[in-house]
Amino acid sequence: MNRNDQLIADDDGYGIDTDFVPAKRPDLSGSIGGRMGSNNPTTGATMGPQTAYTSSSLPGGYRSNTLDEPILTTIARDFGKVGRKTVQVLYPKGRDNALQEWDLWGPLFFCLSLAIIMSFMAPGQQASAVFTGVFALVCIGSCVVTLNCKLLGGHVSFFQSVCTLGYCISPMAIASLVTVLAHRIIITLPVVIVAVGWSISAAVGFLAGAQLANRRLLAVYPICLFYICIGWIIIIS
Repeated sequence: MNRNDQLIADDDGYGIDTDFVPAKRPDLSGSIGGRMGSNNPTTGATMGPQTAYTSSSLPGGYRSNTLDEPILTTIARDFGKVGRKTVQVLYPKGRDNALQEWDLWGPLFFCLSLAIIMSFMAPGQQASAVFTGVFALVCIGSCVVTLNCKLLGGHVSFFQSVCTLGYCISPMAIASLVTVLAHRIIITLPVVIVAVGWSISAAVGFLAGAQLANRRLLAVYPICLFYICIGWIIIIS
């Protein structure tokens, strides 16, 4: 045996004729939502793909997988939630904390509705400017009121406050629709005043849980100013 063969034979204890056994590869499969076809550790039963993803611990409080449901079912569920929250604003006595689960579909709908109605009431050349102004006023105003509440130490999330302020615009949208139908100030003025008071009352009531203590007046004032400005725009239009 020459020197090279001796070095190869002594390298790491493997000879030339030693059989190579590949190492076992680690299991890198994920476990998010449970592995499809895996065994249940408590019952020993095999979990199918539907069972693995339809447990009661899904995010958002859903009891079943909503990714493969018909789109009409999803739209109907979302419209149902928007309707329940709108009724809760229009009839505050029956509050069931529906606005705790915030969404931005309802505020966007009422903001667009108000802006579109106001643009119809404006002259032809000013329609786009009125739409942009009303939309910007509602969006920026709700954000400013929310930031004011947060800076005062209110225990409320940003999007939850924006959601509440957006849903409370619904009486203003109804008042603007009445203004379009009835052009007489003797009719529109009382309707707008009632709508402004309704919106302020609903918004203050829903944000009462922010726990502002002695700073409650500083948080209520911007809310009143926000809805009064919207009502004034409806009246002068």
